Amino acid sequence: MSKKVTVEDLGLKFDGMPEAQAAFLRKCAEMVVNVVNKSNEGQLTDEQFMEKMNTALKPFAGIDNESIQSLIKENSELQTLTKSLGEKIAKLEEKGISTDFVSKFDESFNEMYDSESFQKFAFQHGASAKGFVLKDISLTQNYTGDSHVMLTGQSNDVVTQARDKQAHIRDYAVVLTGDPEQTSIAYQEIYEVDRNARYVSENGMLPESMVKIREKSAEVKRAGTHFRISKRMLKSRVYIRSFILNMAVEAVRNNEDFGLLFGDGSGDNLKGITTYEGVTPVENILNDNIVSIPAGGIESIEAVGNGVLIHLEKPYDLLRDGFKIVVSGAVTSTDLNGTFDVIRQNDTTLLLRGAKLKDGATDEQNKADAAAMKADVRNGLYKSIETPNSMDALQAAVAVMTYAQFRPTILALNPLTITAICCEKATDGNRLDVVRDANGNLRVGNLTVVPNTDIPMGHYFLGDFRNGAKIVDYTTMTLEWADDVNCKLKNQVVLICQEELILLVECPWAFSFGQIADLITALAKD
Repeated sequence: MSKKVTVEDLGLKFDGMPEAQAAFLRKCAEMVVNVVNKSNEGQLTDEQFMEKMNTALKPFAGIDNESIQSLIKENSELQTLTKSLGEKIAKLEEKGISTDFVSKFDESFNEMYDSESFQKFAFQHGASAKGFVLKDISLTQNYTGDSHVMLTGQSNDVVTQARDKQAHIRDYAVVLTGDPEQTSIAYQEIYEVDRNARYVSENGMLPESMVKIREKSAEVKRAGTHFRISKRMLKSRVYIRSFILNMAVEAVRNNEDFGLLFGDGSGDNLKGITTYEGVTPVENILNDNIVSIPAGGIESIEAVGNGVLIHLEKPYDLLRDGFKIVVSGAVTSTDLNGTFDVIRQNDTTLLLRGAKLKDGATDEQNKADAAAMKADVRNGLYKSIETPNSMDALQAAVAVMTYAQFRPTILALNPLTITAICCEKATDGNRLDVVRDANGNLRVGNLTVVPNTDIPMGHYFLGDFRNGAKIVDYTTMTLEWADDVNCKLKNQVVLICQEELILLVECPWAFSFGQIADLITALAKD
């Protein structure tokens, strides 16, 4: 029996080929090898052999040498393009940018545009068209700068880069899906906590923590806009697509930003985060006594190896490590009177490191001191920085708002404020050492500054959108076409863009809104 022929015996080289091309050629080679082996085994007559061979080689019929050379050139160019594209994808992924080539927005838009009803609507009179919903379409991931291309013709042959996407408040928030059956949501607002955790013995009683909440409710609010468009413009896929991205969606998102931050809650308006009680400017946190403990507010004092523990009558959830506590009123152990760094064991126990009780003080004397002592607590950054500038102030604000479970996720400034900061001069006359990310955006600490024209110039908005508030999309943003008699008379059509959402502010004190100039004053050493 003769040896069977294999694809490897043909000496074909698939290295470096795109996967699709290599698979196609390998399939053709397998067909040829199969025909040859069957002929060698006597399973095929000469006529059958020629018929099978012609079938296997049919994809290559009519290809002359010039076409082959052209294919070789195109394959080489494709390999170069693929390599370049792979490098670009790697760079995008390093920046955390989505590399989906088929944008969900494109899928929804093209499905709508190519639908029979839209074609009749755009090219015939008296027809109507349905719109489409931006459901499961990430406006953050699907048309961001380099990760997206926009059609400039009726085919995919010509492409151009879409413009960079403007950042919006929702891009930094937790966004939940709402229940269409419920037009309002009852939620819990946390207004007091006692994080009472400590070490205990093996069989010791674990301390009890406490969270106080009150019920709040928020209703669905609707935001949207509409545009009148000449029906002639519907014949251009490029015009409509770019118009939707750059005008309709952005118009609604910009309005949403204002509502999320500054809405007054009246009528059909959202109640914005900055209008909630508990949202405090960082400069006020620095200037005011954060906690004032009156006489009788200290339950007991206890000597330990590295200082004195003071046990408070009630928890103070605003106490944070690094604050300054000024103690007064001790009669026997006068060493307790003074300024100490706050070292917080929990919300009811503080360590005054380095302090000592008077030698020989009795339990009664210690009880009397505890009853007479009072204390004021201020932030440790108050009047602590030499000639601070705007960048110093913003970094201090981020530090102040980083406590307990809260970590700021957004810092928003007016673009004019950003420009003013970048143009500030240090004491030596040189510009500030401003840090920027890969896209040229200003960075403060670990946060990329979000340009937002709703923020007044000279102000800042800072907070934790993961733990402090949530956005509920009652209905996702939808775009639809409509017309009436007046529109038909003018050969126009109306594009309606709208959404419905709910804002839940669960911890208002996770956010701050204030003025940079006042913050600088509160930080500057006297």
